[in-house]
Amino acid sequence: MACAYVRKTILSSNNIIYLFILLIVLMVKNVFAAGVVSPSEDMIAGPEKGPWRRLFLDAMVTESQQGLTRLFHAAEKYGKNPVILKDKDWEGKGPYVYGTVMWDEGKLRLWYHHAGGGRYWNSYAESTDGITWIKPNLGLLEYKGSKEDNLVITRTQNPNEKTPKDLGQCHNPSVILQPWNPDPQRRYALYCFAYDYYVTRVAFSPDGLHWKFTPETAGKGLFGSGDVVNFFHDPYKNRYVATCKSANRRGRAAGVAISSDGLKWTKPVEGPVFVADDLDPDATQIYGMPVFPYQGLYIGQPWIYNARWFKYGKYTDQRLSESEKDSPCTMDVQIAWSWDMINWTRPPDRACFIPRGARGEFDSDMIYTARAPVQIGDNLYFYYGGMNGAHNARDWNAAIGLAILRLDGFCSMHAGDQEGWLISRREELKKPEVTINARTGQGGCIVAEILNQNSCVMQGFSREDCIPFEGDAVRHIMKWKKTEFDESQREGDKKFRFYIRNADLYSYLP
Repeated sequence: MACAYVRKTILSSNNIIYLFILLIVLMVKNVFAAGVVSPSEDMIAGPEKGPWRRLFLDAMVTESQQGLTRLFHAAEKYGKNPVILKDKDWEGKGPYVYGTVMWDEGKLRLWYHHAGGGRYWNSYAESTDGITWIKPNLGLLEYKGSKEDNLVITRTQNPNEKTPKDLGQCHNPSVILQPWNPDPQRRYALYCFAYDYYVTRVAFSPDGLHWKFTPETAGKGLFGSGDVVNFFHDPYKNRYVATCKSANRRGRAAGVAISSDGLKWTKPVEGPVFVADDLDPDATQIYGMPVFPYQGLYIGQPWIYNARWFKYGKYTDQRLSESEKDSPCTMDVQIAWSWDMINWTRPPDRACFIPRGARGEFDSDMIYTARAPVQIGDNLYFYYGGMNGAHNARDWNAAIGLAILRLDGFCSMHAGDQEGWLISRREELKKPEVTINARTGQGGCIVAEILNQNSCVMQGFSREDCIPFEGDAVRHIMKWKKTEFDESQREGDKKFRFYIRNADLYSYLP
């Protein structure tokens, strides 16, 4: 009706101004709703105290079910990968994400890694869409007599300073934006394994480019660890968390360290918290595991190193090399999740979350992932470094790829042509509606009913009273014909029973 009215009416100048303003408001509202304007990592984590979307990674969100399959989903590789190739001499064997990508100042900022000349280097790039990346001339560090490069925090700058191992100043950088820090010189923190001193260290910066290490960490470092560490800030408990290289009887494993201020660290568990287990093949080790907070959970991306470990005796480099000789020595990425950073769960099939490419492709042998994904629109963008050589190979090249997952798309409750159902956990519900992330197939449908705490259908909120969902949406508000609870229905916890046919339900939020 509105369109017909506009076609038949001669618009006054006031009408035109009003419609123009209305159009702008609607455009801005839609853009923000899609989450594409300067989002931050906090959009992924969700509010510090909730409410958080209920993901089916956590079995506690489902009280009971019948006729449904719990499906785990891999991220889908971008069709025009790789998105960042080597085009600078100083990038050595090629760029890879052994670092951080995040939204900041209305753009994506990437601190990435590369190796060459027997040393590890770091560079910086920017993007506004996540696909096209610019490597700006920063003028910070010298390479072959020129500072026209995008190098950052790469090597010890004091030529008079002697370090134990001059392989590089920063290995796999974890950059954390700290808007809560009152010191403008510490707006950004960078944590890494410093090969020059062979310890974990922290540096601070006012802009994410000019970095200064804390001198006291040049000695013993922040905490004991091997050379693979990943850090993040935990908004749920207002703390800093690191996963670090550890070991158990199966070989490499991941440990955890925590800190209230980012400077003084402790380990809640001495030794690893995430290890290869008896569901894994013999040639399985945990090389490292970046973790990011997501909707009240901690989601890890364990790097699965497909190599054997010696079965007995003390460690030596020679024994390690011998034990790996008949192993692929490739690297895969899986998915894992935890409520407390100590107890972890993985899908039982141990499928790859970002599969390696076929022989001849840039990511055929090894994949490392960025510290955390970023949200662009209704998708999560996972950046990764791909390599076409195994871990023990001398010759290899690297590039940076992109894999995409729908928001909350890690796991879904699936039904085919035969309808299935699930009952959610009981919780407080003030208004009769629920936001769902779902997709239906041909002829598929999702409906729901509201139950009281005794699992009885509440009057006016049966499946027949529900407005069915068909289509594909990450934030569809499911409603009933009745829009309010009666006075007698308001008290007490409630549950949802979702009926699913030829569809996937990824998450819900009361």
